[in-house]
Amino acid sequence: MNRKSVRIAAATAMAAISLGVAIPAANAVEAHRNTASVSTLAISEAQLAALKTANPRSATNGEASISAAELAALTAAANAGEGQQFGGKIDAIIALLKKSPGLFKAAVNAAKKGAGAFKDWVDGLSDWNPVKWTLQALPGEAMIELVRYLSGM
Repeated sequence: MNRKSVRIAAATAMAAISLGVAIPAANAVEAHRNTASVSTLAISEAQLAALKTANPRSATNGEASISAAELAALTAAANAGEGQQFGGKIDAIIALLKKSPGLFKAAVNAAKKGAGAFKDWVDGLSDWNPVKWTLQALPGEAMIELVRYLSGM
């Protein structure tokens, strides 16, 4: 065996060891992430206020008017729609948005400015807002249909 063969064997062994450790660890993290549910989100008004102040855009994107009770209702409504395809079922999204009048008004204003502005508005929502994740999970056709519907209001 020459030096090159030993180096290749050592590199192969290190890669096998790394993958043998990394893949099960990654699977364990993903399994843990999947078991965590958004439905267990129960926060107080003080915690919600802290989350609102942490996002500088919350004053302009409609999140400033959300109360802890509305957030719980939004979370429950978003989880109820989880797993179903929204293709033509824009009514479920509209009902979700209407649970918070401030958020609905901000969505309509963003949709009237165009699809790009609506996407920027969705991206500007806080990570704790279930509406953001519901809207980002929509297929492209459903998002276009939603923007058309909201811009016509």
